[in-house]
Amino acid sequence: MNSEQPTEGENSKSSLLRLEAYVAFLLEILQTIADHETEPQKVYPLLKANLDKLDDTFAKVLRHWAAIALPQFEPVQALIIAAAFVNFGNSLRSFPYGNKAINLEIAIAACEATAPILTHEAFPEHWATAQNMLGILYRNRIRGDRAQNLEQSIQCFGDALHIRTRTDSPKLWAETQNSLGNAYNERISGSRLDNVENAIAALEAALEVRTREALPENWATTQNNLGLAYYNRLKGDRAENLEQAIACYQNALQIRTWEQFPTQWAETQNNLANAYSERIRGDRAENLEQALKAFQSVLQVYTWEAFPSDWAMTQNNLGETYRDRLMGDRSENLDATIAAYQAALQVYTREVFPEQWAIVQNNLGIAYYSQPLEDRSEALEQAIVCYENALKVRTPTDFPEQWADTQNNLGNAYSDRVRGNQADNLDRAIAAYQAALRVHTRELFPMEWAKTHNNLALVHRDRGQLTEAIACFQCALQVHTPLAFPFECLITGRNLGRTAYSIADWEQSITGFDIAIQAVEQSRAQASTSGRRQEILSAAIDVYSGVVQACLQCDATIKALEYVERSKSRNLVELLATRNLLPRGNVSPDTLDRLEDLRREIGIEQRRLDQIDQRRSRTTIINRSELIEPAEGWFSDRMPLNQLHQQLQSLIQQEIRPYDPTFGLTQQVESISFTQIQQLLPNEQTALIEWYFTDEALLAFLILPHRETPFVWRSSPEDLQALEQWGDDYLTAYTNRKQQWQEELSDRLRKLAEILHLNALLSLLPEDCLQLILIPHRFLHILPLHALPCGDGSCLPERFPQGLRYAPSCQLLHLTQNRKKLFPFESVWAVQNPTGDLAYADLEVSAIRSTFSTAQVLARQEATKTALLTHQDSIQADCVHFACHGIFNLESPLESALILAQEQGEPYSQGERFLLSEIFDLDLRRCGLVTLSACETGLTDFTVLSDEYVGLPSGFLYAGAPCLVSSLWTVSDVSTAILMGRFYENLQSQMPVAVALNQAQCWLRDATGNELNQWMEERQLPLSAALKLSLKRRFRQELYPFRSPYYWAAFCAIGQG
Repeated sequence: MNSEQPTEGENSKSSLLRLEAYVAFLLEILQTIADHETEPQKVYPLLKANLDKLDDTFAKVLRHWAAIALPQFEPVQALIIAAAFVNFGNSLRSFPYGNKAINLEIAIAACEATAPILTHEAFPEHWATAQNMLGILYRNRIRGDRAQNLEQSIQCFGDALHIRTRTDSPKLWAETQNSLGNAYNERISGSRLDNVENAIAALEAALEVRTREALPENWATTQNNLGLAYYNRLKGDRAENLEQAIACYQNALQIRTWEQFPTQWAETQNNLANAYSERIRGDRAENLEQALKAFQSVLQVYTWEAFPSDWAMTQNNLGETYRDRLMGDRSENLDATIAAYQAALQVYTREVFPEQWAIVQNNLGIAYYSQPLEDRSEALEQAIVCYENALKVRTPTDFPEQWADTQNNLGNAYSDRVRGNQADNLDRAIAAYQAALRVHTRELFPMEWAKTHNNLALVHRDRGQLTEAIACFQCALQVHTPLAFPFECLITGRNLGRTAYSIADWEQSITGFDIAIQAVEQSRAQASTSGRRQEILSAAIDVYSGVVQACLQCDATIKALEYVERSKSRNLVELLATRNLLPRGNVSPDTLDRLEDLRREIGIEQRRLDQIDQRRSRTTIINRSELIEPAEGWFSDRMPLNQLHQQLQSLIQQEIRPYDPTFGLTQQVESISFTQIQQLLPNEQTALIEWYFTDEALLAFLILPHRETPFVWRSSPEDLQALEQWGDDYLTAYTNRKQQWQEELSDRLRKLAEILHLNALLSLLPEDCLQLILIPHRFLHILPLHALPCGDGSCLPERFPQGLRYAPSCQLLHLTQNRKKLFPFESVWAVQNPTGDLAYADLEVSAIRSTFSTAQVLARQEATKTALLTHQDSIQADCVHFACHGIFNLESPLESALILAQEQGEPYSQGERFLLSEIFDLDLRRCGLVTLSACETGLTDFTVLSDEYVGLPSGFLYAGAPCLVSSLWTVSDVSTAILMGRFYENLQSQMPVAVALNQAQCWLRDATGNELNQWMEERQLPLSAALKLSLKRRFRQELYPFRSPYYWAAFCAIGQG
């Protein structure tokens, strides 16, 4: 079918008719607004019926008509029409239909068209109203340059305030101040810090008029806006700013209730959720729960039907919060994250919201990649699809930074991909990482540059390209330094150490592990949560072991031993740091106040950095204020925390250490040199053996007084495996089959001596070696190594007559060196049977107190924690003795405890616990010896891969005791009472503690029943007739009642000799 084309005249006629229709529509709008001056929304039905006319042509017609017609009217009529134009602009900015961008352009045209009439000189108040409206419209404008629009908005508000003064028009002045604050809060040009400060100043000014009593709705609006400004604030303390933001939002919600103002309520709840998700103070897990609750409540108003874009925005934020969530099951949280992102994508389609669609696709990819599934193959495929979808919008031209982020994420997914050809997957990963580096340069994006280099290095390593891998790790470490980014440095340094070790590049391996160790010791100090500290500990498990092995490969035995000691010190530092202990001695009150202030400031700064790191780890969060910062911002963020740590170290060094030399251990690992270790040997007849587990072998370092380097013995892999199996069997039997464990103890110890090659080790010692110090590692700490049999049938105490003693580490032994001299022992302070169920504890204390000239005893119900803490000054006797129950908490060593009496005399099961965490607070510097005649008091936390000795003895050594005697297992009461009596008798003859204990143990082991009876009778112990009869009967029945090591080997001497 043929159709005729319209003629030129017909086209002109049609255009003219359409222009006339636009003019008629405009006049109808003006008339409707004039008729409903106080209700500008009455124009909405007319606008909705003519959506086809709300276009760019209408804006041009409006401007043209106003320019021609307005000057022809009388001044009063022109003023009425101009005011109608401004009201029309106000109505159109909130009109919910049509194209939002075009509506705003028409509104701007309407207000600007009044310029010839509404001048500053002729109609100042109307001019100010128009300027205020233009400020609002330019702030919300979609078209044009965003930064320039905001500059125009600020200019208009500033002009309006020349007329709208607080004196003449307080409510209008406050309205414009509120709007100006919003514009400054969003401003792009100029200093971000100054912009937010200007926003806060304007909003707080508005609140001088907008009070809750006078203008409650306006007050709530400004409180909400002020909350946004404090949320974005850069100046001052981040933690305090977030608290201010939360307070403002909560203020606003007092008026913005769900019932009265549901939309505004939802807006503020969304803002409150954002603030809680980043809150620094309070419990992190609980803050996230508050954020989750708030986001979920928002969805009751922001429904898909009523507010689709707000609903999608909230779903995305809800997904972010579930991804960060600490409570609940990790897998379930990630499932909820994925569900929320998928919901957001129902509205955020590529066609309508391309940028938001790409953001959520990228976030969804991260969620799939993070799923903790045994079989990750399908999840990784989903992640790859999401990342590739995001890259359809995130192009290097339009969104270069986001494109690079997603390329890095895509590289991660391909590097872990299970399906497909592995070589192809790794090549794709390398290509993605290299693409990211085109944008993520060191100059502009140092953190991303370093992170991507670390990832690229891992892929090169998997491809067998080890030289390239090492080069990439070295690049990453240029940014990932121990001080600036300790956790990232730990990971990258460890990767470098491992990779160099695999190609026998020992020097480079040591370099990598060493920088990782520096980072471990820095990052543990900077971690703000127990979860973060555990994450660091887990990542650091093999760093010390790796550097020790690398050192031994190149015969650097001294350096290897020094790293062993650093390994054993780091957990004690962490333990002490979490206790926030106060220094002992005459430290001034001002110094103590400054110490507390610095600790508090450091804690707040640590949490602030955690929040910043978390925000940066997210690629983008819709509707959250993410700042684009210069590269130096990454480093300047760390500067306040580093400065606080430097101030703390200076305070400790200059003001605290002169009074409490051990206090430095509460903050950082203090290295001990090989020379200092040798100086721990009191004479030329003393040797030290320190064991250390690595992944490949058990090592034993032998230190002798005049040997320039330690001798290192290394087990075979088979011996290591046999030892670990022996340890599992020993602990299982001790825990579950006590009677069998007791009966088999001698045989088990003989087997242990074989596995440890004890005779071979002893053969390396000089023949004149008469004293031995043992420093175990891991589960060796809980074993009676002193009871191991030697080749000639003797045991170690007999082989070393000047004493065999233990130390948790050389560092702790070093701490005890300058403490109270051990002789003479003239006074004792004792706790006696506080739970009333230790049949021989009373006998034990009676035997002990008779050997001292001065004795103070808290017996039975008197031995409460309150009594102990109340009379701390009296715990300064030469000897402190606890004859009570003791327990070791495997899951939480700090909750290990001595059991004291309940205030109301409850039975043992209800006894009050004197915790290890409380023992650290004691001051025992004037005490010479602490004896823990209890159960399991010497046990350490052998269930974790920690290197540090964490048990009750550590607490007493740190508290100031130079020497400790403690038990390794549940001890038979009668043998303990006799052993302790003999031990203290030996002490009174000026024997060193270790010698006194060793000789008492050998005597108890070899004593016949008759000799034991005679010993008891000579002491004239206050025994009941029944008890005497019971003991005599037993001693007659057994020739050597306590021959088994179960009875005599449970106790060990720790610390000074």
